[in-house]
Amino acid sequence: MADTLLQGEIDALLDGPQFLALNEWLATRLELSAQDIGTLVVQVGGVLASDMPQDEADQQLVEVLVERARTAEKKFTKKQIDALYPEARELVAGLRSALAEQVANAAEAQAAAQGQQIITPYDFKHPARVNKTQLQTLENLHDNFARLLSSTFSGAMRQVVDVDTAFVDQTTYAEFIMSLSNPACSYQFTLGPTNGQVVLDVAMPVVFAAVDRIFGGKGASEGVQARQMTPIEIGIINRIARRIIEDIEATWEPILPVEISDVELETNPEFMQITAPNEIVILLAFEVNTSNLSGLISLCYPFFTLEPILPRLGQTSYVQMDVDRDKVQRDNPQRLGGMALDVRGELGSTQISLGQARALNVGDVVALDSGPDDLQTLRVGSDVKFLGKACASNRGRHAIKVAGPASE
Repeated sequence: MADTLLQGEIDALLDGPQFLALNEWLATRLELSAQDIGTLVVQVGGVLASDMPQDEADQQLVEVLVERARTAEKKFTKKQIDALYPEARELVAGLRSALAEQVANAAEAQAAAQGQQIITPYDFKHPARVNKTQLQTLENLHDNFARLLSSTFSGAMRQVVDVDTAFVDQTTYAEFIMSLSNPACSYQFTLGPTNGQVVLDVAMPVVFAAVDRIFGGKGASEGVQARQMTPIEIGIINRIARRIIEDIEATWEPILPVEISDVELETNPEFMQITAPNEIVILLAFEVNTSNLSGLISLCYPFFTLEPILPRLGQTSYVQMDVDRDKVQRDNPQRLGGMALDVRGELGSTQISLGQARALNVGDVVALDSGPDDLQTLRVGSDVKFLGKACASNRGRHAIKVAGPASE
């Protein structure tokens, strides 16, 4: 502390628990007498009351305490003295913390006695329309969006892509627009059921790196100058953007179901007039990182878009909506209906020795363990699912007529 402390503050500190801990350390660790402890405590108080810089004063206090160990009646080895330094630093740090707390309490008491009001700064240019609790809920909600983004870009670029929440901030729409590059890759869309507009901006380095990777490159945008996207690049990034839009819908699902519509690509940020320039917006930025790429993806929510949802965001936590398991089970056959599966029919099997297998030639007959009237197994994938009878189809192909499910 560079300011000179009042003697009353030092006297109050000498009676506090931190100095009691110092006295106990001097008595038990250095085995000093009560008179020596009193002399040393006065010396410590003098250093604290001096106007020297805090770091210099603290280092001097540590040296004073350790130096006293060298002259104490109890003999210390060099190794033991070196071990005293961390203990002395901890004691000095405790004294400083107690002194700072004491000074702060004295200032508050003096302000209260004089009837002074505590002044809280307020920025009229950037008023806080969303409180800290709601901002924290938004950030927690979009942490899941970062994970979904990571999966989307990892699948599109066929490599590991890390996405982390960079920051959440309240600013004006004009400042957000000025922060974007020109040309840009920005999508504006309507967020239902609030029917408010939202802007999704993908930084141009992320766009060019994704296109480069999809077309067989290393996934780097270094050296690519700022330019308009070509129609082919727009087609590629539009496919990724559709998945990002789905990720946004999934992100809001725990709060309320949303449906995004009227998605439009805009390459000139100045043409995106979704709200007034001085309107407060909530800006969330996500950092996209690969071995060859680092860029931002930004989500801009105008205040009026989130205003109907704010009461839900004011809750200290949100709960994932209950999943209708019956509905999921009913929908699964439709989702999996187009999946191709390998189906194989087995006429039978047998066991032969390795020598017999090596002696097999063209024309040899291998007897199986099943007879002509036995049912054959039908495998779906690697599992036996059905039993059937071997036959021939109308087209002359080998076939198996399913007789029933296989027993467990």
